[in-house]
Amino acid sequence: MIQDVKEPSWGEAVTARLERVSSPAGPDLVLWLHRGLSLAAVMGLVVNTRSFWNAHVLTRPWLALLITGCYLAMLVFAVITLCAAHRRTLARLDIGVLVTAITIKSVGAWGGVAGLKKLTVDEGMLMDAAARGLADGRNPYTATWKGIEPGLPTQLMDGRTVFDFGYPPLGVEIGAVVQKIFPNLVGIVLVSWLALLVTVLFIFLVAPRPLRPIATLGVLGLGTFTAYADNAYPSVIALPFLCLALWSWPSIGRDGRLGRFGLGRAAALGAACSIHQLGWFLALFLVVGLVMLRLPTLRLRGTFLLLLRYGGTALGVFVLSSVPFAIKTPHAWLTGVFEPLLQHAVPHGQGLAGITHYVIGGSGALDFYGRATQLLLAALLVTFALFLRKIGPAIAVLPWMIFMVSTRSQDGYWLLTMPLWLVALVTTSRADFADAYQLRLPSSVRVRAAVMAGLFLPAAACFVVAVASPQPLTFRVQTPVVAGETLNTLTVDVTNRSSAPVTPHFSVVTGVTIADFWKIQTGPETLPAGATATYTLAPSKKDKAVKIPPVEPAFLRAVSDAPQTLSSTRLTE
Repeated sequence: MIQDVKEPSWGEAVTARLERVSSPAGPDLVLWLHRGLSLAAVMGLVVNTRSFWNAHVLTRPWLALLITGCYLAMLVFAVITLCAAHRRTLARLDIGVLVTAITIKSVGAWGGVAGLKKLTVDEGMLMDAAARGLADGRNPYTATWKGIEPGLPTQLMDGRTVFDFGYPPLGVEIGAVVQKIFPNLVGIVLVSWLALLVTVLFIFLVAPRPLRPIATLGVLGLGTFTAYADNAYPSVIALPFLCLALWSWPSIGRDGRLGRFGLGRAAALGAACSIHQLGWFLALFLVVGLVMLRLPTLRLRGTFLLLLRYGGTALGVFVLSSVPFAIKTPHAWLTGVFEPLLQHAVPHGQGLAGITHYVIGGSGALDFYGRATQLLLAALLVTFALFLRKIGPAIAVLPWMIFMVSTRSQDGYWLLTMPLWLVALVTTSRADFADAYQLRLPSSVRVRAAVMAGLFLPAAACFVVAVASPQPLTFRVQTPVVAGETLNTLTVDVTNRSSAPVTPHFSVVTGVTIADFWKIQTGPETLPAGATATYTLAPSKKDKAVKIPPVEPAFLRAVSDAPQTLSSTRLTE
């Protein structure tokens, strides 16, 4: 009896063929995946490259011609990648791709390094001014630079604008030395670009050969860090030191001795902390992680002595870079170093505080976002200690999660740490944490879940308070606001519905955050609880009148510092 045989569908046939053709195993799989990463790195070379070519083709055609050569190299690299049959071929090709990427970015950096392209953000402007001032013998912590005009200045809840230097000094010390050596260049931008290139070289060298393309792709290929290096962000300058501090960090003190490699990583951590405050958060997790890793073998006393040497080395580097300023102007130095952590800046960023800023429009308890940030940091540190065996490799990500509940939650604060993710990927694994000290927790899943909930509940409660608290001020706008026209003055009736006096600072906003405060021409400085007053507002300068967008909305926002509040009303439909 002849039975009917079911023919495979078109989809089944294609899937079977793909499984036969595209699923190598064993050594062939490694080669195949390596080829895929190398090809992705080659493709990443295209990002922003045309803009570099456009910037130079008319004024510096020889640089544009260099970019043309890089385009040709990309095509050749793509052919070699697709046809390579040996890992050694791909390894050599990866070096060529890296050199090409460095060449492209160096051409792109020329405008900023040579001063042909101006700094546009306040971080870079202040770094440049501080480095130039230090090169001329001036103390950066006792100076202000109100003449800078960044595209988006940092505004504070008390109505002031940040025009002073608010970082640890090592970055501008390096920048001042480079500025002295190359007075015709923008020294701090050169330092920033060199730091970025050193970062990619470091990750490339410490990565296993099949993973080396992700260094080129992740640091240079995506184009994420180009604008940050161009604008001399201090966190970019700290990147190579952070990468060195995180490199194979579970091996630090494994035999009870810090050793030269441990000393080097500790010194790198101290240098990173001496450039930008981001290093401080990573340092907390490194210390907690090393304690849990070393306790099983070194016991309490040995672990304490090891961490004393490790922390002492890092602290020594920090103190060494700061000692001239700490001795001469201790108060100004302390204020500057801690300024970003203590200042009350207006809400800005892509984090959860946007619920208040953009969805609800206001809150009478913005300070609870700060408390939620602190409590979340504590909860993450405890969680890291409790579950180090499972989440140890995530040390490169965990410290930056706190920015999601901060009032200043701009993605750039943690985006710039992405190279650390690569360092963690290529130099650590879960096996490195298998012998870490394990605090005994109940075996019950419910009890463990309750412990975890208890750790994060205080931060969540503060977050809920910040979101749920109503804005203290309500507005009745008397001045007609017409879309597409310029607004030179604004009269508004303001009522304080809260139980506390509010000292408001007003801004007419057409963008994502407060860029400039308006002057109060008439109206009380402080509005008592339950009171209503009429305010007449005007731009801080005549040339800062606001053009109301024809389509996009415009808002009147008011912030206060004590208490920290935000109140808003929409000016256009």
